[in-house]
Amino acid sequence: MLKRIALTAYALDGWLHGNHPGLYGGILRWGLVVSILGSLSTLRHAIDTDSVGVGSIVPLVFQTALLINQLAQWHELNERRRLRRGATHS
Repeated sequence: MLKRIALTAYALDGWLHGNHPGLYGGILRWGLVVSILGSLSTLRHAIDTDSVGVGSIVPLVFQTALLINQLAQWHELNERRRLRRGATHS
């Protein structure tokens, strides 16, 4: 079931990128910025916590990995926009 939902979401994502690239990309970029700010806040809170142990390291590792992924997605969206703009200006 999850595999089917993921495949449908993947297809819909591709369709939206192809048919509404500016609008869809803009929504995704802004959403990622908000999500990145939230991850930074959570990461800052995890770092500022005085307790040290597995309970505090797990959220730190998770938030760091999530932040890396979000920044990579943001970069990918910006590259798509750059390439699309370059193609329209040629």
